[in-house]
Amino acid sequence: MDCSGYGGWDLGVHFVDNQRIQQLNHQYRLKDRPTDILSFPFHDANGKPESFKEQALLAEDTRNLGDIFLATPYILDHCRINNERLTDHLPILFTHGLCHLMGYDHELDEDYAVMSKREKEILHKYQGSIVPF
Repeated sequence: MDCSGYGGWDLGVHFVDNQRIQQLNHQYRLKDRPTDILSFPFHDANGKPESFKEQALLAEDTRNLGDIFLATPYILDHCRINNERLTDHLPILFTHGLCHLMGYDHELDEDYAVMSKREKEILHKYQGSIVPF
């Protein structure tokens, strides 16, 4: 979380099966299929990513970003099919979900570019913070 600038903030991370993620995807996005990750932000950024941060810092009980749901079987299948390690793929997914909680989206090409840039910034900081054993 420190890599995103939201150290000290809360968020829920839920690992679920494909059936549960499909239910959520159908209920909230009207897509009746499983997916890898869904994010449910606590704050409404009104189309302006991270615009809520300053106001939320005034009250400790509003330092909540929201909830991320990760479909473990879906993600493991993706890693197996694409010959990716879970330890490499999971930080990318988590960062993507985190950016959604921060108010970013990728509905338009311009929005995708902005979100992608922020994801890369966070991942760069994260990779620089890893201490090898």
